[in-house]
Amino acid sequence: MSTNLQSTASVNRPQLLKVPEVALLLSVKPRTIYEMVAQHRIPYRKPPGTNILRFDLEEIMAWTKAGQTK
Repeated sequence: MSTNLQSTASVNRPQLLKVPEVALLLSVKPRTIYEMVAQHRIPYRKPPGTNILRFDLEEIMAWTKAGQTK
């Protein structure tokens, strides 16, 4: 039973990507991702009190489909 709970939890948990992974996905340099974050042009997550950037894969896919990459 615990394996069912684990698989359900992993399905509900967002897949968080790092800057290099998002850059590869969008075919841009990591520096471009940092610039987009600074300009609030891309959806991202930053845990309070840290400088860690993470990107929800589903949010990024919806964002790209909406044509907001430019």
